[in-house]
Amino acid sequence: MSGTDRPHGWGPPGGDSGWERPGAQPPPGAQPPPSPQPPPGASSYPDQPSDPSASGWGSAPGWSWRPPDVKPGVVPLRPLGVGEILDGAVTTIRRNPRVMLGLSAAVAIVTQLVGMAVIWVVLGEAATLDELNRELTADEALDFLGTTLGGIGILLFVTWVGTVFLTGMLTVVVGRAVIGQDLNLSETWQHAKPRLPRLFGLTIVYTLVWSGAIWAVMIGTFVLAAGGNSGGAISLLVFGMLAAGLLGIWLYVRFALATPALMLETTTAGRERPQPIGIVEALRRSNHLVRNSWWRVFGILLLVLVIVFIVAQVINVPFSLPATLGDGDLFTMTGMSFGALVISTLGSVVSATITAPFSAGATALLYVDRRIRAEALDIELARAANVQLPERPEGYGPGGIPPGPQ
Repeated sequence: MSGTDRPHGWGPPGGDSGWERPGAQPPPGAQPPPSPQPPPGASSYPDQPSDPSASGWGSAPGWSWRPPDVKPGVVPLRPLGVGEILDGAVTTIRRNPRVMLGLSAAVAIVTQLVGMAVIWVVLGEAATLDELNRELTADEALDFLGTTLGGIGILLFVTWVGTVFLTGMLTVVVGRAVIGQDLNLSETWQHAKPRLPRLFGLTIVYTLVWSGAIWAVMIGTFVLAAGGNSGGAISLLVFGMLAAGLLGIWLYVRFALATPALMLETTTAGRERPQPIGIVEALRRSNHLVRNSWWRVFGILLLVLVIVFIVAQVINVPFSLPATLGDGDLFTMTGMSFGALVISTLGSVVSATITAPFSAGATALLYVDRRIRAEALDIELARAANVQLPERPEGYGPGGIPPGPQ
């Protein structure tokens, strides 16, 4: 890739907010940063564990000397472990609570209030029909179905818009937190605003990519069933869904890093000034970064999903008890009172406020880790943060790790 079409990178604090692929050359006459040298007789393999309490000296078999971590922000500038990715997400929330938790709470309140209104309307319709104490006519059933589907459609649309907006904003905050910069709400909006329209488009394309085979199987099953071929419909549903599900998971992971790539990378291709990368380029970037590390990315994303699910359940259970046991409210409909619905909605708001920034932060840091491993992004991060990295020993690859599969 030539110097005219590569994505622009992190500059000094206060400079451009983009990211850069490897390949940029240092200024003429610039010298590489000095690296600490190990004491005589000590090993200097960067991939060996070190004892933090040993002050850099190893005294037992298998111990090694290792340069100290350079950590201008929420994570050290080197390949990250799973625990460091998760801890970095939590640390970002703690350092930027107003933006991370404030934005999450605002989006959660809007989406959950819409959801509460939809549920209340649907429950009201169901209660009215139940009071008739007779068989429903076709028109009544269609009206109820239309109300339900319409409400669900509105809820899904509002939730989708809020989720995409929130993910884009939070990704920008995490990207800056890596180099030790804390953005306020106004700065976050200025950085994210030019990219949000493309992010909505990317989300649609990404969803169609990983779920396309599943929809194809569902449509094929319906066609076969409508044509009277029930055996073929059942076979297609069982085996087709299994194959489509596996393909969907593979594609979901393969392009899971497209969102942080879109929000954090820029390009100068054919332009004088850096511009956000496009939807197709973001998908290509994710494909490139995940290509040689699919199982690791899958495992980390799955772990994040499990953590988010557990935290959400722990928070939601106490708030859902009134809906389960009844709270004595007079306006009871089909087993759930208005007061119970409000309490349940409050629990969902609290849950989403905590889990959404953690999930977005972990995904963004996973993207940073993949770029450090595959493209030596730690060098650009160090320049942007105005810090120096230890020189890599000869024969070692990006991030100071041994050459080989990343």
